[in-house]
Amino acid sequence: MLTYVRLLLIPIFVYLLMDPSRTMIYAAIGIFVFASLTDYLDGVLARSFNAVSDTGKLLDPVADKILVMAALVMLVSLKTTEVGEPWVPVWMVVLILARETWVTGLRSVAASQGVVMAAGQAGKWKSFLQMVAIVFLLLHQQPLIRVGDSAIAARFVGEALLMISILFSYWSGLDYTWRVLGDPGGEQ
Repeated sequence: MLTYVRLLLIPIFVYLLMDPSRTMIYAAIGIFVFASLTDYLDGVLARSFNAVSDTGKLLDPVADKILVMAALVMLVSLKTTEVGEPWVPVWMVVLILARETWVTGLRSVAASQGVVMAAGQAGKWKSFLQMVAIVFLLLHQQPLIRVGDSAIAARFVGEALLMISILFSYWSGLDYTWRVLGDPGGEQ
C-alpha cells in the first residue's frame, strides 16, 4: 500500500513544481520527503512482518525510479533566473536515466527467466543519495554554509551528492549486469 501511496504522490509533486514559487517548492519538498520516507517505512514493515513479496520486489524499485526521474525531469525544467541554466545538470540526469533504463531491462530479462531481482546494497545507497540530493537541489540557492561574506548554496551540495549517487548507480548497474548476464568470458 505504501508503494501505491508513493506513486499517487508523484503527480502532486510534479504539479507543485509547475509553478516554482517558494511556497510551491517547499510544498513539493514536503511531498518528496514524505514519499521518500514511505519507501523506507515500506522496507522496514515488509522485513518486520516477513511480508516481502515478489510484487513488492518489483514495484518498490519502480516506484522509486518514477519518483526520482520525475523529480530530476522537473529540476531540469526549472531554470535559474540569472542565466537560465537548469537546476540540475542535464548530463547527470541523462546518466541516471540511462542506468535506470538498463537495469529495468536487465530485471525484465531476469523475470523472463523466472528470477525476481531485489535491489542490492549499492542500489539502496544510490536511491538514498539521490533522494537526499534532490532535496538539496530543490532548495537550490538557499545558503547552507557561510564562509565570510559568501555562502555555499544548497545546489552545490545537491550536485555533489548526485555525483556520488551516480557512482553508486553504475556500480550497482554493473552488479545487476553481472548477476543477469554472467561473466561473458566464462560461465553464467
